Amino acid sequence: MSGDLLECRIEGKDAEVDSFASCIHAALRYWGREFEYEYIAGLAGTPFSPTWYESEDCMAWWTEFGNGNRIKFVGKSLGFHVVESPKMSYEEYRKTGEITKEHSEFWDRAKEAVISGEVVLVKTWPSWSIITRWDDDYSKIELSTMQHLKELCSVQPFMEAYILTPGPAEYTRAESLKEALKFGADVADGTFHVPGFQYGGKLYEAILKRMEHDVFCESCGDKSWSCALRTMARVHGTNNDAVSFLEFAGEFLGDQLPKTVLNEAIKGFRAIADLSRAYLNRELLEDNWNDAGFRDEFTSKVQSMKVRHRDTAGILRRLAGGL
Repeated sequence: MSGDLLECRIEGKDAEVDSFASCIHAALRYWGREFEYEYIAGLAGTPFSPTWYESEDCMAWWTEFGNGNRIKFVGKSLGFHVVESPKMSYEEYRKTGEITKEHSEFWDRAKEAVISGEVVLVKTWPSWSIITRWDDDYSKIELSTMQHLKELCSVQPFMEAYILTPGPAEYTRAESLKEALKFGADVADGTFHVPGFQYGGKLYEAILKRMEHDVFCESCGDKSWSCALRTMARVHGTNNDAVSFLEFAGEFLGDQLPKTVLNEAIKGFRAIADLSRAYLNRELLEDNWNDAGFRDEFTSKVQSMKVRHRDTAGILRRLAGGL
């Protein structure tokens, strides 16, 4: 395939949308395929609980990643083939600064893919990216990523990466939706687990724990209100995506889903989105973050989100259990 990879534009507000799903959305559009972002996110499982990345020091980024685990399922559902890079942690790479022969072979293949106009997806920090122009100096590889995060993202050879090529879908739309709902229930109640990441609404507990400290984010100090702002934006976007995906599933699957249970699940995720909406106001958080009354109210709202998520996860489990 040949094309101008500069056309792979990642869209959406970086704090509210999931960068993995946004990159897949961009790749599909590059191939001339139209799918809603929320549908892609739902297939990946990201809307059913905000992620808590436990080892992230800055609370602005602790909702990132832990979201690419279902890439092969997403590919089979939407019609693309996945070639995956070998796994290597940053700690392993830091010891020697060298990558394995298998890594070198993968990046040689990725180079040829980019030159040929194929999509290479990379788990850069703090946002997933698509390579748009190759350079043998990894630090100079050009990327398409979330608009406001471009200056932060760069490729390093140990990073998780995927070569994506379009092909036929292996699952029907109905099969994909049903499997996504089952997996979504696992994400929502925390049955699904990846080392280093927490799901099942554990982020709400982590936020409450941080609110016991004078400083919400130790890395950012007096500016940690901005980390709370970004966290709430991800909470808001995540739950809104769940609403959109469930509404679509209800329309497509019809009587295959019990309408009452479906509506209860939608109502639950919408309630969490509504609770978080007030905290998308930058000026509100910046001006009031150190006010004790404001922080108490914020804490109370997050406690309500935690409870509502727990209850909604149970409803989603009931919904998925009938499939």
